[in-house]
Amino acid sequence: MTIVATWYGTAALHLVVDDSLGVFFDPSFERPPNAQPKIAADPKTVKLDPLDVVLVSHSHFDHVYNLPDLVRRYPAVHAYAPAMTVENCRRLCNGAIFKDYVCECSESDWERVHTVKAGDHIEITSQDGRVRLRAVAIESGHVRLDAYSILRVLFNYKVICRLGHYAKYLVGFPREEVLGWELQVESAGESKRIVFFGSLCDRHRDVLLQHSGCDWLILPLAGRKDILPCAAIVTEAMRPRAVIPVHHDDFFPPISYPVDYRNYSQWLKRSLPETRLIELEPEVPTRLLT
Repeated sequence: MTIVATWYGTAALHLVVDDSLGVFFDPSFERPPNAQPKIAADPKTVKLDPLDVVLVSHSHFDHVYNLPDLVRRYPAVHAYAPAMTVENCRRLCNGAIFKDYVCECSESDWERVHTVKAGDHIEITSQDGRVRLRAVAIESGHVRLDAYSILRVLFNYKVICRLGHYAKYLVGFPREEVLGWELQVESAGESKRIVFFGSLCDRHRDVLLQHSGCDWLILPLAGRKDILPCAAIVTEAMRPRAVIPVHHDDFFPPISYPVDYRNYSQWLKRSLPETRLIELEPEVPTRLLT
């Protein structure tokens, strides 16, 4: 089985299994000009073939902003997201958040956007029948922002000067349920497990233990200046064969900032030497190895 991952910044990740089945997590990769790293892909034109399913963790703008674009452009794709995500995306397309936002989704497009909650299961088979995907929505939560992450926004001169602009992003996308996703992928007699989280939640340890031992853990490292305590709790409970960090980029300055996770990398080598760290370069397709 060959799985290729392409990271588009934040938690936006495209997985392709055996050139046959495509999964996109948390589709938000339209960024301001000063974001780092720069993402060349235009969500309105980028080719993501194959693309069969979109899975969303929660309803904040940096996880859902381009969901309508993908649903409109790929008429066979189905998306699965918390109910608030669907509501936020409809409001986005209706101009209720940004008056100049343009993405004309039809009602037939919205029929392919399904609401899910923790515990719901999904089964998908690739169009050629070679790859089978079983996914389950996992109970999760949002990262608990530390004082540094909050105060640097509240007292940022650039934010204060454009408070109305940034407020649309921060309050225009309310959040309720936060999900993780476990995928079991089967192809050519092989089976692999992938666990994805869109936000770093170190709570629900009993849930984490139920999904431990996966082949790849996709772990967002954002929301705290020192990411190690939270990331270590999740990783130790999950004990994956490999960890893929995401969401550590400076995706929406001055609200966001780049996260230095070198201490987590060092902790992983020291504490869980059997777990590999796979670091993805933005927009570079990378074959995943356990």
